[in-house]
Amino acid sequence: MKNRKPIRYQPSLPKKNDNITHTRPVREFFLLLAGVIVLFLALFWSLGLFVDMAVNVISPEKEAVLFAKARFDWTRKKSADSAQQRYLQQLTDSIRPCLDVQFPVKIQLVKDKEPNAFAFPGGTIVVHSGLLKSVRSENGLAFVLAHELAHFKNRDHLRGLGRSIVLMALSSMLTGTNSDITRALTPVQLFGQAQYSQNRESEADKTALVTLDCKYGHVGGATEFFSTLLKEKKLPDVTALHYFSSHPAMRKRIQTLDSLGKDLGFIVSETLPLK
Repeated sequence: MKNRKPIRYQPSLPKKNDNITHTRPVREFFLLLAGVIVLFLALFWSLGLFVDMAVNVISPEKEAVLFAKARFDWTRKKSADSAQQRYLQQLTDSIRPCLDVQFPVKIQLVKDKEPNAFAFPGGTIVVHSGLLKSVRSENGLAFVLAHELAHFKNRDHLRGLGRSIVLMALSSMLTGTNSDITRALTPVQLFGQAQYSQNRESEADKTALVTLDCKYGHVGGATEFFSTLLKEKKLPDVTALHYFSSHPAMRKRIQTLDSLGKDLGFIVSETLPLK
């Protein structure tokens, strides 16, 4: 017999083993997460466009009917000061022609120390009593009211409301109705605090500035409310915060309004006292 070479044993792993994974779980997790986020954003963007189209076909009259019987937190805090209520209503009615807002807008004064005002669906501007202490003149108050009227004219309040509902619905679909994420994304005050984009806020500021000049022949008092908030409330005014907030930073808004007034040739004159 010929001499045979000795057989050497060479240990090795099998080429295929169902008990051993050759994938990267962490990598796959992040890829899956990225895909979910992209899908979420795409759906939100698409439904946002649908909201815009729907808003365009809802007339102010239809809007008033839809929200005529709506009752929310602010309805329980109506102010008993009828004189201030009438004054706010008269001031609003006097500036509506400057914005070409032909449908009626109702002013509702509520007891609340927080200086605020917001456009409520159905043709109502809710004014907190604290706002009257944060403006020194009728002109400053008129600017705030004109700002909210601008939101009505541009239908921003309905767009913001629609997007809030879309955001809640998508979050509920992806994470469940009672999840922490859904609760975090749910607006605290869905109707009253609907968040607008910075662009829409800036457009409303510009419209209010033009309205102020139309009403009084000058823009004195335009930045009054923002200056008071910046001074008394000591709000953070870090530049970075401007990009993470739906409302532009106070100091930035003041600077923008001052520059815009100069560009449009508006003058600044004495303001009228509050009544």
